[in-house]
Amino acid sequence: MKLLLQPKGVLAALLLLIFPAFYSPFAHASPPVLSEWNAPKPRHLPLLKSALQLPTSNEKQSDLWTPLDDQGWRPCVESTNSPPSLPEKSEGYLQVFLDGGLNQQRMGICDAVAVAKILNATLVIPHFEVNPVWQDSSSFMDIFDVDHFINVLKDDISIVKELPDEFSWSTREYYAIAIRATRIKMAPVHASANWYLENVSPVLQSYGIAAVSPFSHRLSFDNLPMDIQRLRCKVNFQALVFVPHIRALGDALVSRLRHPYKNGAPGASYLQESTDVIDKDSAGKFVVLHLRFDKDMAAHSACDFGGGKAEKLALAKYRQVIWQGRVLNSQFTDEELRSQGRCPLTPEEIGLLLAALGFDNSTRLYLASHKVYGGEARISTLRKLFPLMEDKKSLASSEERSQIKGKASLLAAVDYYVGLHSDIFVSASPGNMHNALVGHRTYKNLKTIRPNMALLGQLFLNKTISWTDFQQAVVEGHENRQGQIRLRKPKQSIYTYPAPDCMCYA
Repeated sequence: MKLLLQPKGVLAALLLLIFPAFYSPFAHASPPVLSEWNAPKPRHLPLLKSALQLPTSNEKQSDLWTPLDDQGWRPCVESTNSPPSLPEKSEGYLQVFLDGGLNQQRMGICDAVAVAKILNATLVIPHFEVNPVWQDSSSFMDIFDVDHFINVLKDDISIVKELPDEFSWSTREYYAIAIRATRIKMAPVHASANWYLENVSPVLQSYGIAAVSPFSHRLSFDNLPMDIQRLRCKVNFQALVFVPHIRALGDALVSRLRHPYKNGAPGASYLQESTDVIDKDSAGKFVVLHLRFDKDMAAHSACDFGGGKAEKLALAKYRQVIWQGRVLNSQFTDEELRSQGRCPLTPEEIGLLLAALGFDNSTRLYLASHKVYGGEARISTLRKLFPLMEDKKSLASSEERSQIKGKASLLAAVDYYVGLHSDIFVSASPGNMHNALVGHRTYKNLKTIRPNMALLGQLFLNKTISWTDFQQAVVEGHENRQGQIRLRKPKQSIYTYPAPDCMCYA
């Protein structure tokens, strides 16, 4: 395959990367934007130059797109005993109030169903708190297909969309203004089944209702009956599906990624002559990159991302405002954090990782992210390496995106759906989206690349490393990090490691 960029093109591209302020719209940005941070120069310029000049290896491309071998594990979420049946009488209504983002709430829903089963309670569709960062007020029914949810679980627990009139007083506002006997607010993190039986059952028996808040991460992953574990799996992998308009938009995006020259879309860049003939092994295939590099993540990491003194001061101020400066990583140097793999990968670094693994300028890349700190100037290096990079905005018209615009949970739901249906998924840093999709794709035996953060941190600290040595270290360090089954260990999440609780070895 011919190179995408000729030598003059490479030089021009590098000049654009080194001096982005002269070429990007940020050069004309208002002073408040420039006072926050300065568009960083590439931090790994020799590696970047090599990656841009890299010829394509069809043999390596073939290996990259090869699906995972059958590992012998099969989904098994049904009860281990007799077919499920509802008890004759419910002990009362269980309410839970879930905070966090979409994927933290998703795990909370699974736990809520399990706790309702443990307590023999009727579950009220969980209430979603407004996230203080994203300011999204989307409800369960705005995101998930509630009728499907109730129907799939109808033989396991009783579920109601709303409380009956006699309990209509039990609202979020009711619990916010005073101490209430029906609220359980001291549920420990990863509580046991016995804790709920000892502390929540009496409230149900006395009042007919119990409200648990906060509830995130409030059920143990260990020492639970297998039927309860299997029920959590059933909720996560069968009962929770997105509302029809989310699925429809997700299907449209997947179709446009697989058939870019057949399915045009307003704002899409499909018809650009940016590659030569696409290799047959990668034709119709795409990678989803979850790039979590928002200001929240950058500040909390306490790492240096090359934006200069202005960026360091801005992130330090943000840490002080949001966490009052109480960030554990702040006590370590940038070098220490990187060598321990505790810094999220920048767009430049994740691009170099993908290039070292063998992806090239013909790779179709879908960027799943809410908001990248630094905007397009921060992403420009990644886009130079992967000119066929797309996202929701480039793939769908403003009319198609109207129902999800400005709603972080719905935007994340679309990204989750596309990520689940991609050929390969890779996340630039750990987090709830990473954990949820790693688990779901493991359940479906789909290829998922888990960056070796400690290895990459050490490699990027080596400013004299050659491309050959970098690539060899990356390939060797990720041979067993592409979706191979990892059995869950004690205290690990069933939602990230679904085997052996949700999967059986055939």
